[in-house]
Amino acid sequence: MSGDPQLEHGEALDLAAAEVRADSTDIEALVSALAARLEDALPRMVTVKRRKVGGFRSKQTEVQTIALSVGDTRLELVRTAGGFDCTRHAVVRGITLKREQQQLREWIDEVVEAVTHQAQVSEQARIALEGLVR
Repeated sequence: MSGDPQLEHGEALDLAAAEVRADSTDIEALVSALAARLEDALPRMVTVKRRKVGGFRSKQTEVQTIALSVGDTRLELVRTAGGFDCTRHAVVRGITLKREQQQLREWIDEVVEAVTHQAQVSEQARIALEGLVR
């Protein structure tokens, strides 16, 4: 790894996304891994909701929703009885103007693209701020 935390998080996210695309046999575990990596990389932009499964004393959880907000776009993954429902929302001032259904693979590609774009914007902002301070 390069030592840059943002780059390392981006590479981990790319790896998780590739795992989901490559092996759809264990989607549950891969969605859980993707959720954990998103929470770690983007704690202010991602909301993950989980619920306990199993018995009373079980510590096992499953991902119920993943919501990622980047600019005017909100990407959501919601557990349904038949799997996962993936959507892309165009949001203006907190109001959804457009909602599009997506396949899981398409949704993951869009998440990776949004996170990569956000990392680039954040890096440019950091450089600009450093220039102002010096």
